[in-house]
Amino acid sequence: MRRIFVSLAMLFVAVPAHAEWWEARTDHFIIYSKSSAADAKAFAESLERYDESLRSIQMIKPDLRLSDSRRVKIYRAGLIVDIATLYGDSDSPVAGFYVPYLEPVAFVPARERAGEHSELDALTILNHEYTHHFMFRYFPGAYPTWYVEGIAELYSTVAFKPDGSFHLGNPPQARGDALVGKYHAEMHRSIRDMLTTTSKPTGEDFYSNYTYGWLLTHYLSFEPSRRGQLLTYLRLIDKGTSVQQAAQQAFGDLDKLEAEVNRYKNSGKYYGKDIMPANYHAPVAEMRRLGPDEEAIMPSVMRTRRGVWTRIEKGVASDAQSVAARYPNSFPVQLELAEAELDAKEIDAADRAADTAIALKGDSAEALMLKGSIALEKAKTNPTEYAAARSWFAKAAAADSDNPGPLIGNYLSYSKAGGAIPESAIIGLEQAYRLAPHFEDLRIILARQLLTENKLDIAKDLLVPLALSPHENKQAKALSEVVDQIDASNRNEAIAKLDAWTKKLEELKKRND
Repeated sequence: MRRIFVSLAMLFVAVPAHAEWWEARTDHFIIYSKSSAADAKAFAESLERYDESLRSIQMIKPDLRLSDSRRVKIYRAGLIVDIATLYGDSDSPVAGFYVPYLEPVAFVPARERAGEHSELDALTILNHEYTHHFMFRYFPGAYPTWYVEGIAELYSTVAFKPDGSFHLGNPPQARGDALVGKYHAEMHRSIRDMLTTTSKPTGEDFYSNYTYGWLLTHYLSFEPSRRGQLLTYLRLIDKGTSVQQAAQQAFGDLDKLEAEVNRYKNSGKYYGKDIMPANYHAPVAEMRRLGPDEEAIMPSVMRTRRGVWTRIEKGVASDAQSVAARYPNSFPVQLELAEAELDAKEIDAADRAADTAIALKGDSAEALMLKGSIALEKAKTNPTEYAAARSWFAKAAAADSDNPGPLIGNYLSYSKAGGAIPESAIIGLEQAYRLAPHFEDLRIILARQLLTENKLDIAKDLLVPLALSPHENKQAKALSEVVDQIDASNRNEAIAKLDAWTKKLEELKKRND
């Protein structure tokens, strides 16, 4: 039986000072922080403490020390407005965000301008978003939207204590007006409706996934008379039981549940619990001051890691070129230049920069993998490059066996070329998924392969979590249609619909839609 995610914990506090770039490394994170050394260290150690706590709650053994490719990278710099601009809209209220790429990244401000304010502070947002990452990395499955957002809200307010314990259950203050405050009347949502509806959500419904999703998750997690019901419900959903049947089987009389939850909300007295992690030990971050070349290239790195789009990718490459002219023998600068040129579709320039990076650091899996990606791009017009790509991906895999990227690249070098795909490449793709189940593109690639092998049930298991995405979107709708075809045993139609979505996704990415 698949394990279901039921609990998490996280809190960190930061008061940055001097504008220096520091790298802070822990077992599961690499943080690049433009702040004081002490501030960056405290931030990193609090974040690692969160990971340790959630592993204790979920009874997950600690990871062996991960390679850089599998640690979450967090870029922490500037003001809230700078993060909103990086997100894509300087006028938006975004104060921090997370992107579940193959190498997941998050961006938060290091400081606030006087008078600058976000209803949800950046650290709480990062707590919330990292919850999604942890949940889908270790507990991939089908979850209803209200629960995905509700559990992330529940654990985003965890408060750590000096003795290593933490308090779970504090209400999210930013949601107060929607639950019991001035917006309560217009934002109220029926618990029964939230549990059973399959219709497209309104704007209010979407917001209620955070507010009433938190309320219901909180109540079901702590109320003694409801113990075990939430886990039963999640397991039923994961098996493919309809939301209506799952709710009735797990919770019984839904009107009774609704009345209980509303009484709980109106009481203003919320449950909570103090927890001491087993075998707690204080985390330690390894600190390093970035060199002048790394500081100079960091603005380009952040835009590349965020994900560039057509209207700015040339600008990122141009900025990287300027830094490379000042630091021609810097490995991090040449690596970023190669990535920026590849994003800008300047293939020859990307190839030259990648060659320079490899000359400077021949055992870099990142640089070797970039050469493979460049070869894949060349293969669009010269199919002989597919063999070259495989050679580079093999070297990258040898340099970092913990990196799923070369395994995916090797598989793509065959699937894009057409013809038979060797068993070794398929096994490599499956291994990549075990390393990075959070990466949505990888799930789609593997599901497509499984469909060709007529392994419909396994393909469906991979696609259902995306079809029930916590953020309703075009992809969720498209993949729901694929799942419908799988349920009807229409393999060829499922493949056709999945291929159509993959093609459209590439177009959307080009437009940053």
